Amino acid sequence: MKHNDGEYNGWLRMCPGAGTLGMASLALLSAGTIQAAEVEIQVRLDQPGASISPYVYGQFIEHMGRGIHDGIWAEKLQDRKFLLEPAKSPWKPVQPAGAEFELIHDTAGAYAGERCMELWLRKAVDDPSGIRQGDLGLLAGKEYIGYIFLSNIDSGLASVDVRLAWGNEPGAGQNVHIDGVGRGYHKFPFRFSAGATTDSALLSVLLPKAAHIWIGCVSLMPADNVKGLRRDTLELMKKLNPTIIRWPGGNFVSGYDWKDGIGDRDRRPPRWERAWGADEDNDFGLDEFMAFCDEVGTEPYIAVNSGLGRVEDAGDEVEYATGASNTPWGATRARNGRAKPYAVKWWGVGNEMFGGWQLGVVSAERYAFRHNAFVAAMKARQPDIKIIAVGAPGGWNDVMFPRCAANMDLISGHHYSERKLRVPFTVEDAAKFEQRFTADSDKVAAGLRGLITDLRNRRAKGDSEVKRVGLAVDEWGMVNDWNGAPDAPGIGIFEHYYTLGDAVTIGRGLHELLRASDVVAMANWSETVNVVGAIKTNRNFACLDPVGHLLALYRARFGGAVVPVAVKASDTVDAVAAWDKKTDVLSIGLINFSASEEVAVAVRLPGDGKSTSVRAWRIGGGNLGAINVPGQPEAVTTTEVAERIHLDRVVLPKYSITVLCIKSPSRNTSPSN
Repeated sequence: MKHNDGEYNGWLRMCPGAGTLGMASLALLSAGTIQAAEVEIQVRLDQPGASISPYVYGQFIEHMGRGIHDGIWAEKLQDRKFLLEPAKSPWKPVQPAGAEFELIHDTAGAYAGERCMELWLRKAVDDPSGIRQGDLGLLAGKEYIGYIFLSNIDSGLASVDVRLAWGNEPGAGQNVHIDGVGRGYHKFPFRFSAGATTDSALLSVLLPKAAHIWIGCVSLMPADNVKGLRRDTLELMKKLNPTIIRWPGGNFVSGYDWKDGIGDRDRRPPRWERAWGADEDNDFGLDEFMAFCDEVGTEPYIAVNSGLGRVEDAGDEVEYATGASNTPWGATRARNGRAKPYAVKWWGVGNEMFGGWQLGVVSAERYAFRHNAFVAAMKARQPDIKIIAVGAPGGWNDVMFPRCAANMDLISGHHYSERKLRVPFTVEDAAKFEQRFTADSDKVAAGLRGLITDLRNRRAKGDSEVKRVGLAVDEWGMVNDWNGAPDAPGIGIFEHYYTLGDAVTIGRGLHELLRASDVVAMANWSETVNVVGAIKTNRNFACLDPVGHLLALYRARFGGAVVPVAVKASDTVDAVAAWDKKTDVLSIGLINFSASEEVAVAVRLPGDGKSTSVRAWRIGGGNLGAINVPGQPEAVTTTEVAERIHLDRVVLPKYSITVLCIKSPSRNTSPSN
């Protein structure tokens, strides 16, 4: 028998093309319609508890795989500043038979960073020579814009062709001819209109006749980008509506120099990123992150590099973000186009510094000194900032709290669960998943309980500094396993697709966070886009993952104070409730985590249980293994229930998530909050 607490959820506009569930499955039915197990849920509206922190609906983005590049950021090209040598680069040589052509990774003409690409065509033939990059996504009729920085090494003027091709036929592409390329770098813009939809287009930079040039950098984006952001991803971000977003990492932050990511984007140096082993072009830096937060309408949370980074650099970063324009780094920000300081309240000191996988890993004893030194340097620039410390239950926290509690506002805790089955499921894996689902659906919640219990026990010991520290679960999520290979629909590393069953499991984890609102001050889903993300994109389309539907639904309506909930006579119903005094709405989250049985519940409220109105929403799909794939109709979606709702009998389909919103439930009771 489960004894759970409450939740609050709401309406989410469905994506175009969303599938619908059968009416029989959706209905919350009056007595006698369906024979199902009877469960009683008692909601103690007269005993409100802790208020839910709005930050529990946070997100986390990291420079990892396609989490930002081609996920959030609209740039189509990889290695656009030529960090990688030709043999390892996505840029491939184009050399027709008979041409005398050389491709050189050159330092002499470096434009961004330490290298450029040198093209030397000594002898031309009928077909041009040059470089090209493939696997680019295009939509028919859509406009694409870009530019290239070119410099002629020889005297005189050179000619260059930039071609975007969406097929192999002569007419399946467009060409922009550039004349007058002289010495010294100049920027040459181009624009294309795609003639077909494809995810294997080619962009080529070609020399039609003998020439010797340097290419400094190249860019190609959809013309409808929003300040460099993918428009389709941005629209889905607004549906998630996160209250706060953590950036830039994650493991990435321990090797990141934030100063590489400011100023003219085309002159920022590309770096080999050591945490995940990839080319980082530094196009999405602090200013772009802040513009992204502004577009989404969310609050920023910035982590500083306390792995391989210096305390001085962390102080400089705080000053760049929040300092007045007459401070040294505030003046740099103003020169970069932003005179007004950014409002950045939350700052994290490092990431998982306890782990052997972390760049700059140290012992807890050493890190405690490091944490305090970083905080001192950061608060010397802006004393009002809030600090989140690296935490981990057990021995690490045993050291951090006595030595650092006075220098933190929140302490972090991370949790990931593994599914260990690849998507889409085989017939055999689908059977395994269903067989173990009811028992396994608690694993995310159980992991989160461990983080919560650790802090709750420490607070109970009575130390005043410890008691004021809240928990930031600033990474929580699920992976298939720790093999970064993508699932079949994915492209980049850790593009693991969530199923409807995963959404149910993660929903139970969310319930756990909500029930612990007295301890949990922040939670950041890991991650937001592509990399184990709530949003999935391919080269042309984007969609809400089943977990994205869960997080968006709860974010839309769940707020206020948790109220006690008792579930009687059920082992497969997870319930949580919250009452929002401002809107006078009671929301109840109901998860039926049975893989085989629907359940009928009777919701009991204090007094006569009457209300002015009851509405309900449900997340569901055809089977436990259902997934959403970009560019295809949704297999898992959120639907408002159209039928009249009777609280004395609410039928919950198997493996479903249902949210009730009850207006004015308090008119016959007197909540004290």
